[in-house]
Amino acid sequence: MSPKIVWLEQEDFEEAQLISEDNVGIGDISQWRIYLNALALIGLEKCLKERNPNIKINTDSSNHAIYDACYLRVDEFRFCLITIDNLIDDFVSVPEKLIFSAKMSAHFYILIEVLEEDEQLSIHGFLRYDELLKYSQTLDIKSQPDGSYQLPLFLFDSDLNSLLIYTRFLSPSAIKLPIAETDHITVIETLNKTTTQVGKKLVNLSKWWDRVFEEGWQSTESIWSTIPNNLTWGYARSRKESNMFSVSQSKLYDFGLRLQNQKLALIIYLEKEENEEQGVLIQVIPHQKENLPSGLKLKITLNSNTSDSINQEVAAREADNTIQLEFSVAPGEQFKVEVSYQNAVITEEFVLETIS
Repeated sequence: MSPKIVWLEQEDFEEAQLISEDNVGIGDISQWRIYLNALALIGLEKCLKERNPNIKINTDSSNHAIYDACYLRVDEFRFCLITIDNLIDDFVSVPEKLIFSAKMSAHFYILIEVLEEDEQLSIHGFLRYDELLKYSQTLDIKSQPDGSYQLPLFLFDSDLNSLLIYTRFLSPSAIKLPIAETDHITVIETLNKTTTQVGKKLVNLSKWWDRVFEEGWQSTESIWSTIPNNLTWGYARSRKESNMFSVSQSKLYDFGLRLQNQKLALIIYLEKEENEEQGVLIQVIPHQKENLPSGLKLKITLNSNTSDSINQEVAAREADNTIQLEFSVAPGEQFKVEVSYQNAVITEEFVLETIS
């Protein structure tokens, strides 16, 4: 089907101009972008009300035309308008944050081309969030260097009647959106920086020998018991069974919708060495899955609180069921562990306190 054409009137341009003038200088968004977004909002609202005069539409006050994406509330559904002024190929660029950010995701994404000189909009179609998320996890798509995804136009459904049917008969809960917090992890989201999940405080490994563990950590045996065929997992498993590591604890994490809520286990093994040093083995394994996602990274930063920090890093390859790094720390030293996938990072920081 061809794009839906919406003609713009003189009062539409005047309203959009006022919106752009009122919001200029707010954030990093140009006045032209604000103007285009305002025209897109005005035009889409006009189109929807022509089809259903009783439809309930409100501008989303949490994210509106001053941002590089703009939003409407249609009944209980959130619409994100992807606004462009010149569609030159069969792909459209969508910032990654519009997919994974709890603040900026939406139930439906509407692709709108603003043709100001022709005094019209072309509504190319809509895309459900769950369909967009599913496509973003396929091998056919990769994040671009600027943190965006190139989406083919064929993903967008050009039948706006289908969109109105969804808003009338579908429950918003049927299209699950990302949430800002999960379990014992605080999620920090920014518009232009990596999404990071950070542990709340330093984990004191010295106390582990006295069987004193921080909240959220659990016995490694309880983790292994949930994994099928656990005898086939990595040399760290066999070393633990031969008592080469005396203390071990684990913690479960997930990357939310990026991995379809698949959980990962971070396992810390400790053994005592000479001169009060401790050997540390860090391991990441999938929880109740066969393999890690390709590209998942484990990074260790030794002496993380000093200018003499040293980094080690390893990445999961296709069909890997574990990644790990091994090192030694001395009393008083700190180190940081980062597990990352795409632009999400889970961070835990540790210290080996000096025993007085």
